[in-house]
Formats: sequence, C-alpha cells, structure tokens
Amino acid sequence: MKSPKIRAKARAWRYFSTYIRTRDCLKTTGSTTEGICVTCNRRFPFSELQAGHAIGGRNNAILFDNELVNAQCRGCNSYGNGKYADYTLWFIREYGVDKWKEKVNLSHQLAVDLDYDLIAEEYKSKLKELTDGQRDSHN
Repeated sequence: MKSPKIRAKARAWRYFSTYIRTRDCLKTTGSTTEGICVTCNRRFPFSELQAGHAIGGRNNAILFDNELVNAQCRGCNSYGNGKYADYTLWFIREYGVDKWKEKVNLSHQLAVDLDYDLIAEEYKSKLKELTDGQRDSHN
C-alpha cells in the first residue's frame, strides 16, 4: 500500500500536470482540447500531451516548476527522452539564457519537505481559474 506522502505527491502531480497542459493548450491553440508540443511544434489532442520537464530530475527542486514544465507530446517526452536539446533552445528563446542558468542551478537541489497537499490545492485552484475563465470568454 502506498504511503500518504506518495499518494499526496501523486495527487499534487495530477493537478499540476493538468494545469500545465490546460495552460499550454489555451496558450498555443486557444482551446482546452488540443495544444502544440513545446519541442516538435506539432498539434496534439489534450489526452496525448504530457507535462514534460526541460531538465530531468523528478526528485529535485524543479519537479513543480511551471516555467520548466510545459506541454509535450508523448513522442518527445517519453519515447524521445524529453528532447532536452530542443527543449533547451525553446526555453532560452522564451525566457533567456540567464533564466536557463538559474534553472540549471536549481535542478541540482533536492526538493525537501514539499507540502504536496498545498501544491495540489494551489494547482487545483489555478486550474479552476483557467477553466472558469475559458467558460466566461464563451458567454
């Protein structure tokens, strides 16, 4: 049986990942049903997008970094092992080389004592704001 901490981390990741993919779908296509992969620049249905990290390391301080995590297709994120070279170029174009250096330094730090329940609630709320805003724009 999974520990409460592992369950809380999984819940936090579920909300965070859904928020990232929804945010990026809205940003790239204006729709919550499809979005454009950050690394291959191709359009995919929401269900085929993943929340991919520009820098690997699921146990360090960048796990829930919403600048370093963006919508990626399964091909790039999983089968392409993150396509880190392409992702790096995109990140530097988007945020600049100084921000990239800052994130690389952050990636060497371990995440300690994260409050996964707080993270889950934060991204649950942010997701609600995105989807409520989407509904409001259609009324």
